Order: sequence, then C-alpha cells, then structure tokens
Amino acid sequence: MKEEPFPDPPILFLLMGASNLARGYSMLTHHLSECLEKNKIEFLNALGPGRGFCARGGIFNITYSPIQECRIIESGEKKSKEALLTVALITDIGNDLMYGVSADTLIKSLDIIIDEILKWDAEIFLTPININPKKDISPMIFFVLRFLLYPSSKVNYEEIDLSIFKVNEYLEKKVRRDEKMHLITGLEAFAGLDRIHYSFFKTHTACSTIAENFFRVINVPALKKLRLIDAIKSIFSNLKRLIFCDMFFLKKKGREFF
Repeated sequence: MKEEPFPDPPILFLLMGASNLARGYSMLTHHLSECLEKNKIEFLNALGPGRGFCARGGIFNITYSPIQECRIIESGEKKSKEALLTVALITDIGNDLMYGVSADTLIKSLDIIIDEILKWDAEIFLTPININPKKDISPMIFFVLRFLLYPSSKVNYEEIDLSIFKVNEYLEKKVRRDEKMHLITGLEAFAGLDRIHYSFFKTHTACSTIAENFFRVINVPALKKLRLIDAIKSIFSNLKRLIFCDMFFLKKKGREFF
C-alpha cells in the first residue's frame, strides 16, 4: 500500500492593522498567494477601520477588540510551529494615540506583541506612522480630521505630534536590535489628502511596496505588479465585509479573522 506523502508545511502570514490594511487586504493576500503559488499559504488577520493595538476602536457602530487581546498571537504561536516560515506585518499604528492612549502605553503593547512573535523565529515587518502633523497638516485640518474620524477624542495637535515622534523613534530603534525585524519606509508617498489613508489611486502601489519588502527578505521574485483595478476590487471587498459581517452580522467571517 502506497503511503500518503506528508503535506508541505505552509508559509504563515500574520497581518495586523487598521483601515489601510483592511482596504488592501483582498488584493495583498491574492497577490501573495499568486507569487508564492508553489507554497501552501495561510493567513491570520486582525484588521478593521479604526482598530487599535491596545485600545478598543472602530467606526460607526463597529468596534473591534484590541489586537493585543484578540488571540491572533496565541493562534499564530501554535500555527508557527508547523509553518515553513512565518511572516508578520504590523501596520496602521496610531489609532490608539487618537483614542487617548499614551505613546509609552502603545510602545509597551507593541513591545509585547513583537517580542512574542520574535520567539517564533518569524520575519517581522513594521510600518511607521506616516503622518507628520507639523509638516503635513495645519492645526485646523487636524481638528477637522479628529472631529470626523475620532469624534470622542480630546487629543490636541501638540500631543499627537510628540506621540507620533516617540512611537516612530521606538520603531527605528527596535528594528536595529534584531535582523529579523524590518521597517518599511516611504509609504507616506502614497497617502491621500488626509495624510492618514492611502490614496484611492495609490493603494495598489502601497500594497505592492509592502509585498516587495516581503519578497526581498524571503528571497522570492515578485511575479507581477498590482494594478488600480486590483485596488478597486479589494476596496469593494472590504466594504462588503464591513457591511455584511461587521455592521449587520449577516455573514460570519472566516476563522482566519480575529
């Protein structure tokens, strides 16, 4: 009797972030699966608009648990033991600050998440907070954005500027300590008018840049470039997920979502 071959171990991706990741999720995961077609791929995701790493956050009537508490790390630890390679993305950092969380508290939360994932011998990719308030937006624009996106926030212009500087400084120092950590820079070039979210017309380029950083480290060629049509499909897929799963609970999300 012929023995069944053991299944090949998968490449495990942990994707953690907020709005930008949620909008580009379908496009990014499809792109990774296509370019890594010779490998089994598995995704674990903690994402959503307004999501925080140590504070509850969301949009409209949607709220998400903090990423640190949503069990993605617990699940990732188990699955990483059977994975060929584990890759983690920590992006869209900053919502916590607008919810009134101090820079020191957010840094402590990120430290816990990162240090745990490092134990798995994973490759960790981080993106800094791309907005520089003093350079990118005036105090008036800041207060308008705060009113629209974070209506309950009391954080002022000077506080957020200092907090962003502290968090970004922490990320820069953190990646220097371990060759398994990688800082993806330059994504501010793809920001839209609010300087927070990627432009509708540049979301695909931002996701391509993130994927290219993955491929460069794991030594895999990028077989294609993402296009604007890919971003449009991904954004509509995110809207469907928000409306049917997160807002009205008409459909359950897969077990890969936390």
